[in-house]
Amino acid sequence: MIRTAEPVTPASAGLRAALGLAAAGAACGAIGPVLSVVDDTAPPAFTAWPLLALLAVLPVAVASYYYARGRATTGAAVLVPLGALAVCRFLIDLEIALDPVGVSRPELLRVTTLAAPEPAAGLWVLLAGHVLTAAAAAVAVTGLETEGGRGGRFALATAAAVVAVGGLLSPPYVSLDPFLRNGSVLDAPGSALVGGLLLLVVVPVATLLAASSADDDVRTGGLLGVGLTLPALVAPGLGAVVAVDKVLLAAGPVAVMIGAVGLVFAALLPAGVLKEHEGTLPGLRRLNTIVAVLGLAAGAFFLVGALTPHLSVPEGLTAPTDYAARLLWPAAAFTLLALAPKARPAFIAATAAVPLAAGLSLDAVFAATQVATVLPGPGVWFTTVGVILAIAAVITAVVAGAAERDEEDVTTTSPSLPLIAVAMIAGLVAVGAFAMPVVRAPDLTPITALGLRVGSWGLLLALAGVLGAIGLALASRPVKGAALLLGAAGVTATRALEYPLTASRAADTAPGPGLWLAVAATVALVIAAAVRTARS
Repeated sequence: MIRTAEPVTPASAGLRAALGLAAAGAACGAIGPVLSVVDDTAPPAFTAWPLLALLAVLPVAVASYYYARGRATTGAAVLVPLGALAVCRFLIDLEIALDPVGVSRPELLRVTTLAAPEPAAGLWVLLAGHVLTAAAAAVAVTGLETEGGRGGRFALATAAAVVAVGGLLSPPYVSLDPFLRNGSVLDAPGSALVGGLLLLVVVPVATLLAASSADDDVRTGGLLGVGLTLPALVAPGLGAVVAVDKVLLAAGPVAVMIGAVGLVFAALLPAGVLKEHEGTLPGLRRLNTIVAVLGLAAGAFFLVGALTPHLSVPEGLTAPTDYAARLLWPAAAFTLLALAPKARPAFIAATAAVPLAAGLSLDAVFAATQVATVLPGPGVWFTTVGVILAIAAVITAVVAGAAERDEEDVTTTSPSLPLIAVAMIAGLVAVGAFAMPVVRAPDLTPITALGLRVGSWGLLLALAGVLGAIGLALASRPVKGAALLLGAAGVTATRALEYPLTASRAADTAPGPGLWLAVAATVALVIAAAVRTARS
């Protein structure tokens, strides 16, 4: 389709003003770190201003490009999520003025003394940049259409946003440096906590509003705006991993970057590419093939990760047995479901076992590497690549499911009262299974979903996957709903397998209440799946 330049209208004239405000905000975002946000007692941990300048200018440059090409609506749509996220970033950066000792921003400052540094001119310039960017969004939004609609990119964009939000919940890095905090957004102090929590709301809401727009230009620009802004939230943490000693890679920033790539891909995907073409299903077949390849590749990496050392110890010492890595075996087995398109819902739900297994395994590595001479082994990197491939497989499976629904006459049946009762029981029991320990021993500190360890986040994500599968199963077609419930049963079964696979890691181990609750949840989910199919 040949696009023609949009005529000059009051809306496009307003966009020129919005672009001017956004350009000024980007300039402030680039200049602030150069001027330094605090006094000389707490310089940045590494030279980050070139990276920060690039991240500040990139979205505005893209918006300007679309405006110059005559697509003012697309350019305006890029600026709207940029400004919405600027409000969150303003609150996060404001904490530097309120409590510079409590923040963990190695790209801007690194406090190495008990005395709190004083805010400097760079901080006020940085905050002014966020205000200007938010003002630019307020001007740009006045010319956008608000009518809703849904296209083939909706599912892809939603899945990418979910992955990004999961990454934002995780710590930005793993720090062995006592001067750099190692917390997630939930551990942030004061206004940074408020900004971080608001960020978790703004990202999916902005994505859904953009993806559901009836105007293709608004969809493209809105998704690009979110996708191009997300890297600014995590790229500094990735830079710290490269440039700062004793700072290691965490899974959260990787997930955010994957989500950002997914949003940009969804934005640039031609309209209608996921829909049926002339009565055939080549797109759906290709998507199913991609799911199978990614799923099997993830499973292969999980197997290699389970069989190779997760720790590297000095020569002459014997590496301890990594019992937690054994949970990668059932996670790898579930990837075989990717081979069968009919089992796609079960595969999506069962993949929630991946953060469970990987989280517990990486938690053991993190604990061991507190010793200076112990380093992560090759198994860690195989596991990490497997997680990335599994996430890509799930996103593709969600897209394939959306394409399939567009091509079929989808009819659903309301869930029966017995099904609702069994599903609710399964969900409640599953919460207890993940919140209570599976293994108990005198010298063992169990990992549960209520803790703040690396493994706890994996358990929380797995629990969220189980509860989400139960909710979707009640609203899905009987066969699809049953598959979702069986996939969730695989996750709770993996939680139960933690006892036989890892009990040897400590002396005098005994089953914990989480084991029996995990078994009960698995049985309840299987019964719920049987009840769901009985309604078919």
